[in-house]
Order: sequence, then C-alpha cells, then structure tokens
Amino acid sequence: MKKVALTELDPRLQKQVTLAEQQIRTNPQYAIEILTGILARNPGCVEVRRALRQAQKAVLGTRKGLFDGVVGALTSSKIAKAVEADPVAAINEAEAALAKKPTDANANKTIALAATKLGFHALAAFAYEELAANDPKEVQHFVDLANTWIAGSEYDNALHAADAGLKLFPGNGDLQEAVRRASVSKTMKKGNWEDKGDFQSKLKDKEEALRLEQAARKVTDATTAAEQIAILAQKLQEQPDSIDLYRDIVRQFIAVGDLDNAIAWLQRGRMTTLGKADTSLERQETDLVVQRYEARSKQLRERAAASPGDAAAQAELAANEAELADYRLRMAASLVERYPNDYSFRYEYGTMLLAAGRTDEAVQQLQYAQRNPKYRQPALLAIGRAFVVSGKFDLAVEQLTAAKGEIQVMNDLKKDVIYELGLAYEKMGKAKESVDEYKVIYMADSGFRDVAKKINDFYERQKGA
Repeated sequence: MKKVALTELDPRLQKQVTLAEQQIRTNPQYAIEILTGILARNPGCVEVRRALRQAQKAVLGTRKGLFDGVVGALTSSKIAKAVEADPVAAINEAEAALAKKPTDANANKTIALAATKLGFHALAAFAYEELAANDPKEVQHFVDLANTWIAGSEYDNALHAADAGLKLFPGNGDLQEAVRRASVSKTMKKGNWEDKGDFQSKLKDKEEALRLEQAARKVTDATTAAEQIAILAQKLQEQPDSIDLYRDIVRQFIAVGDLDNAIAWLQRGRMTTLGKADTSLERQETDLVVQRYEARSKQLRERAAASPGDAAAQAELAANEAELADYRLRMAASLVERYPNDYSFRYEYGTMLLAAGRTDEAVQQLQYAQRNPKYRQPALLAIGRAFVVSGKFDLAVEQLTAAKGEIQVMNDLKKDVIYELGLAYEKMGKAKESVDEYKVIYMADSGFRDVAKKINDFYERQKGA
C-alpha cells in the first residue's frame, strides 16, 4: 500500500471528494457512500480516509464506550497477530469496524501498527491523530504520533505533535525526547548531512575546515551557520542536557537573523533539567520574542512610509504594537509572580505598568523594587513620575527630593530626577521653585532636554514684568 496524494487521483474523483466534503455537514450519509467507494479503489489516499472519518462521526457520533479501555487491553495481542499475518487485510478489517464506530480505539491501533509495518507513516500518523483526538488524556498517543512523524522524516509535524502533547502533559520526558530528536534530525537534514557519505567522517572534515576557516572571524554566513548548527545538534545527541550547546545553537540562528528557530531551540533548552532553573534563558527568550515583534513593526513602518494611504499597514502596525505591549506586560507579570523576591523583575514590571497608564499598580511594584539598592533611585524617579501623571504633585516632590539627595554625582539619572522635580513644581504653580531646579541642570548641562528654553522663557517673562 503506497501513499497517494489527493491531487494524484483522477480529476473526476477529486471533484467527487470535494463534493462529499461539502456534504458532510448537511448530508453526511451521502458523503460516506461516495468516500467509501473512492477509498476502496484508492486505499493509500489519507485525505479521503480523513474526510470519510469526519462523515462517519457526523452520523454516528464520537462518544466512547464504557469498556473501551478494558477491551483494548484484552485484544492487544490479537491486534499484533493480525497485523503480523497480513497488514493490508488488518487495515481493511479495522476500517470496517470504524464504519460502525468511528472512535473504535482498537481499530485505530490496528491501522497504526499495520501502516507502520508497511512503512506508510502518514497513515499510521492519521490513526494516532484519531486516537489522540478521541482520548486526549492518554499521553502515549501523542508520543506515538510524534515518533511516527519522526520515522517518516516529517520533523515539523513531529514537533507540532509533541508540542501539542506538552501543553497537556508539561514536562513529560518521552515528549521532550521526541522534541529533541525531531529538532536534531530537522537541523541535520537542513544542513544536508544525510545526502551522502559517512556522517562521522564528514563531521570530522567539517569540524577541521571550520576551525581553520573561522579562527579569525565570526560565523555570519547562513550556509556556514547551518553546518555549525548541524555539528552542535549532533553533539546534543551525546549530551542532551548541555545548556551550553543549546546556547551555541541559538547564537548561530541569531547570527543569521533566524529568530523563529532561535526561539524554538531556546524553548527546548529550557525544557532540560538545568534549563528549567536558568532565569537567564527565560529573559533571553522574552528578548528574542520582543525583537521579533520589533522587526515586524519595522517592516510595517517601512511599508506604511512607502504607501502613506495603506490603511491595512497602519492597522497591522497598531495591532502588532498592541500585541508587543501586551506580551511585555504578561511576561513581566509572570516573572514577578514566580520570582517575587527578584526586585529587578519588580522594577521592570513597574516601569511597564507606568507606561501603560496603570499608575497605582506601577507604584506598588516600584515600592518593592526600592528594596534593592541598585534600583532604589530609579524606582524613586519612576514613582515620582507616576505621582505627577496622577496629579499627586506633593507626593511626587517628596519622592523626587529624596532621590535627588541620594545621588551624589550629576549624572543623567540625577538630571532626570531634578527635571521631574522641576516639572512637579511647575504643575503646582510654583514657578520660582521650578526654575531653581531647572537652573541646577542648566549650570551643569545646558543642552539637557529643553532646560535652556525653560530658563530663557523665565528670563523673558522677568523682562516683561
């Protein structure tokens, strides 16, 4: 039994399949009759089998039997014998059982095992997909599905299946192993390592060539990076928990601007024992996702600039910027929730809340951040800004005055603090106090923000008076 794509069928049959698919919702019994006949003549067409299963479920429903699990356990040896004797006949018998009960677990297991024996991985995967859909509480279905796609060299499908399973069963070792195997195999395939020759000898030659060629320069070339990634991926098979190897692979993808793969490998590195406890990896993943959003925003800005009347580009840009802001807030909140005593996370979250206009929540986080001496003065500045925004000018003056007194040198942070202090006085209507603060900055750095204009405007008013 060989795989047959839907597009390889006679055009008349393709039209019949399309018609049947359209009838699944309104007249599923009619769809079953058409699709059953086509499948009988083309048993290798998985698309037809998939459409048939949808029609059967529409007619017969998807409810499981009360004793399905017990019956399955009792008939495992019987299934194995049937598959071993004649896998094609076993598939046909299973299909007949599914025509009566489309969620029959034993029938799907039979098809999966028989198709695997025939080397028909796409059909086996379809059977495991059905098992997973019908019984999503059984992790082994997702493991079998991912491994079947790996056996068929369909690594993206394998990763998709494993990721779907990990959402339901976080930390499952078999699924994590499937992710690792699929990732390594995909990378090796992308680097053309499987085309010809002995891998180990090729690996040795490539390592030596890379050592000689790149001793004095950084890897930035896409082809070279792919080769280097393949070498690192092979080493991961020997050291599956090596965080350093994952970091190196991520660096290579970043070097060639492939952020999607960089993020994917970083996420897989975080599944390892050491990766789960490494907050720097979590930070890096957040940074890379943000970079991906920012790169998208840059593209949309350029597109909007090239076509000023492009409303779609403007809408996409606004949506992307909103998603980015929301992502940053969610990630910051998650970090604070998991690491409540890391005040750097508190400070970052507080400044993001302030930018989002959520001043009360921002002040609360920034007050926590003050407990770390490194963030105390920046947090006081941010709290002062929050009070100015919310009209609590006297409280802002109190916070900013405290920050001003603590910073001994006239650096940019102190200039920011004094400027905000002057702004708070200005909004309170205290012109003299406000100008006195601006003068402090003006005497040290007349080019800072708009202090020169503020000072000049003050003296012009004095002349007028």
